[in-house]
Amino acid sequence: MKYFPIVFSITLSFLNATGAWMMSQRSHGELKWNTIATEHFDIHYHAGIRDIAVKGASMAEQIRPVLMQQMGLDTLRRLDIAFTTEDEILNGFATPGNYTVIWVDQNDAGLWTGDEKWLRTVLAHELQHLVYFNTVKGPWWLPEPMNSLVTGVPGWVVEGLAEYYTEKWRPFRFDISHKGHVIRNTVHRIQDPHNDGFSKSLYLADRFGDSTITKILNHRNKAGFLYFESSFKKYTGIKLKQFNEDWRRHMNTFFYGQRAQKERLEDVGKVHKLPMKRVAAFDYFPDTMRIAMIGQMSKGQRDLSLAVATRDTAKERKIWKKRVKKADKKEEKPKKVRPKWKLKELDHGIFGELIINLDVSPDNTSIVYPKYRYGGKQSLMYGIWKLDVETKKKTLLISSMRANYPKFSPDGKKIAFVAH
Repeated sequence: MKYFPIVFSITLSFLNATGAWMMSQRSHGELKWNTIATEHFDIHYHAGIRDIAVKGASMAEQIRPVLMQQMGLDTLRRLDIAFTTEDEILNGFATPGNYTVIWVDQNDAGLWTGDEKWLRTVLAHELQHLVYFNTVKGPWWLPEPMNSLVTGVPGWVVEGLAEYYTEKWRPFRFDISHKGHVIRNTVHRIQDPHNDGFSKSLYLADRFGDSTITKILNHRNKAGFLYFESSFKKYTGIKLKQFNEDWRRHMNTFFYGQRAQKERLEDVGKVHKLPMKRVAAFDYFPDTMRIAMIGQMSKGQRDLSLAVATRDTAKERKIWKKRVKKADKKEEKPKKVRPKWKLKELDHGIFGELIINLDVSPDNTSIVYPKYRYGGKQSLMYGIWKLDVETKKKTLLISSMRANYPKFSPDGKKIAFVAH
């Protein structure tokens, strides 16, 4: 055990150095890289995306002084930005090592950012992370990642401030998640710091002011490093635990108030439950006896399952006969039998980025859907698969481009899809 702190620190350092390539598990050594040097940045890019790199370089120089002013930072070392389009990853990745990797040219970016360009959104967000890391860095004798462990800054602060300073409140990223957690009474247990981070940062700024955020992060104790909880109490007057509880009540009040102004589902129409938990997408077969669904088959499942639920009419008739017989004896009206389903998994994986999707053919024989996979040169991308419902045979239809959102034509002879 005496060597544990050393081993732990070295392991974290290696993970920090590995950085963004952990997401794809590929470093793409076949790519040829170039560098654009600006006044404050080194912009790295591979063949085919120079135009994007030039735009990104200009944006970075314009964004930098604004982010520094927001965080109360007077000086900032030279930073590295790497742009890549090799993997279909709607994300960026910044590290305390003063560099960020950003994936550009993404299919679902328009759904995420709305009327704003993906490059501007992701670049500003990741640069804010780099400015943040330089704001909270410790003394020379406490380098990263040890400094991050000591400061105790919650994950929601790291992600929330990047969203608060550089983004707008959007349905896909924040609003839908909050509504779901409010209904389930789990707002205080939101696990993804991207979700509760923005609303907590908004609440913090609204209640105590932007200048308080800057003071909290720039404060240092006698040892010369930031200890977040004590700094938070010093400049807000309340403990972090109390702030989290106040925020939870505020969110519940707001969203329940919003919900109270809307119709109930029961007022709109009849509600039917699908025969699968946590369904992300579904489509009825034209014969109405089966439902194709993508969701979780069991609690704790990390990926998703593609399954078909088949109506078990034989079981329904058996139950109905028993109820009729029992009701006749009591001279009562028999209760209706709810639909009974047989559920069978046909595939599993990741079936879409922002919107999980699938489509059943008009003749009931096939299902088409996107699925995440390693493509050419081991690049992560979505491909379109066709599944024969009877034989369970899966055929990869689109393998050489980023393809998503497949849809059968009305006659079932053609398949339309979106591709980059």
